[in-house]
Amino acid sequence: MGGIFNILNSSIRRILFPALWRVSLLLPLALSPALIRANAAGRQLLFQLRGPIPAPDDVVLIGIDEASLDPQLSDFGPWPWSRAQQASLAREVLQHGARRVVFNIVHVGPSSFGPDDDQAFHDALEPWKDRVLLSASLVRQQWEGFEQVQLRRPWDERFQVGLTAFSIDAFGIVQAVPGMVRLQEMLDPFPQPHPPPMAHLAADKTTASVDEGIDFLGSSEQIPVIPSWALGMQSEDFWQDKIVIIGSTAPSLGDQLETPFGQQSGSEVLLSAIAGLQSGRGFRGLDFVQLVAVISGWMLLCHWRISLPSTALGTATTSAALTVLAGGSTVAAWWFGLWLPGAALILMPFFAGTLRTADQFQQESAQRRFLHSVLSRRVSPNLMRDMLRTSTESWTRLGGRRERCVVLFTDLVGFTARSNVMDAEDLFALLNRYFEAIAAPVLAEQGLLDKFIGDALMAEFGVPIHRGDREEALAAVRAALTMESNLDQLNGVLGKEGLEPLRHVIGIHCGDVMAGNLGSKDRLEYTVIGAAVNLASRLESLTRKFPEYTILMSGDVLDLIADVVVVEDLGIHAVKGWPEPVAVYGLVALHPS
Repeated sequence: MGGIFNILNSSIRRILFPALWRVSLLLPLALSPALIRANAAGRQLLFQLRGPIPAPDDVVLIGIDEASLDPQLSDFGPWPWSRAQQASLAREVLQHGARRVVFNIVHVGPSSFGPDDDQAFHDALEPWKDRVLLSASLVRQQWEGFEQVQLRRPWDERFQVGLTAFSIDAFGIVQAVPGMVRLQEMLDPFPQPHPPPMAHLAADKTTASVDEGIDFLGSSEQIPVIPSWALGMQSEDFWQDKIVIIGSTAPSLGDQLETPFGQQSGSEVLLSAIAGLQSGRGFRGLDFVQLVAVISGWMLLCHWRISLPSTALGTATTSAALTVLAGGSTVAAWWFGLWLPGAALILMPFFAGTLRTADQFQQESAQRRFLHSVLSRRVSPNLMRDMLRTSTESWTRLGGRRERCVVLFTDLVGFTARSNVMDAEDLFALLNRYFEAIAAPVLAEQGLLDKFIGDALMAEFGVPIHRGDREEALAAVRAALTMESNLDQLNGVLGKEGLEPLRHVIGIHCGDVMAGNLGSKDRLEYTVIGAAVNLASRLESLTRKFPEYTILMSGDVLDLIADVVVVEDLGIHAVKGWPEPVAVYGLVALHPS
């Protein structure tokens, strides 16, 4: 009996103790951020290999797209819309039998259109109050090294309220709807009642304890979206028993998230989440205890199997077989809706480090190629050299950050009437000649050619490289005056060709914007959005009141360069969409140096 005990004791010391030592050493590595990122990358890859899946018939998105915001294409006009207008969309589908309407728009505080607008919203949807869901959201704000989190609830809590929040992986990619554990962490600082996840509320499902992974339908092109302007084109019975989401899909409104299939609006992500919950598709992760148990058990198994006496070839074969088994198990579990820590089960530190280094080198090379191809025609050569000497991260990742810049808008006066009588080919050629004349001054002053919008141009001075507010304001003014000069020269040529001269107007404003990339992983557009952009556009439109001045600037711009410009004080004017009157000045010239 003692001999058997000694043999067992020897086996424990020889096999179990080294195994436990290796597990204690490798377990922290398996739970490290690097392998967590590798797990996230693996899940993305599995989605892409699987490809898109058919969209459901019972979940529909009414999208507020760019066309819906264009007054020339839609009756709604630019954002924000009144709550009465938004309610009219919901009422239309509810009258025709929609099961539920989800507003993926957070209605915080009283309407900017006044209390009558709030009342109109409530009155329009009161008959279907139990079928209307309003959104709450968590907003994170960074201020001087501190992070502030706000829970923004809708102003009218007489309707049901759901939280439109998603769990994000280490790559900034949406992966799941938060479970009760994560919700508790997120909402604990805020008073009760805490809103449940919107996806569960809309699908009429109970919230799980752990995060529930989203089974993404595919790219934006595979997701059924009905533009808000096309709502009336659907038959009445189309809406019967459907869950209808109302939310923005326009990139200019900023509600954009990164998914395994590229960038999508938050409303499109919500649709995938609701559809997965409705059909029972989705993914469950392991809690911490389960995660440790799986990794530890797998490590013990691998140690035992590889420690068995064998030749070098046999050990290599066993290792390869275990790697294949781990990979196959990870894929099989994913297919059946379970997230396993595939990287920890498959990869060894050396291989993980090698693959990551190669991936980083490939990404850096791709970033350089991207910058050269995109920026060469949008910024001046000097500015591009400065950008290449600094970090390129802001130009290669989706999302943006707060910046300060000078925004310049131009627009041709009376061009719509001209376009109605001109041949399309001639019109196209004329626009190109005009843009050639006014784009050159922007590049010469180190500005950014943001976009051409019909017969309009939007440009910024101060992004992505900022030289100081005064210098950027001077650059914008010099560019505007040079545009005037170039247009005069172009009109001289047009006159000789028997063509009518062109006339344009310019608005200039300085302020804070969000600057960054909008679009998808395959098609990025660096641009700026924010109130400062809107005000510059409004100043350009305000030139219709002052036909003797073609360049208008705000008081914020004048404050920076008052000593070097000649202006005419045009008074204080109320500007649509701006909270207070704006001081407006007509630019005459620069002081002679």
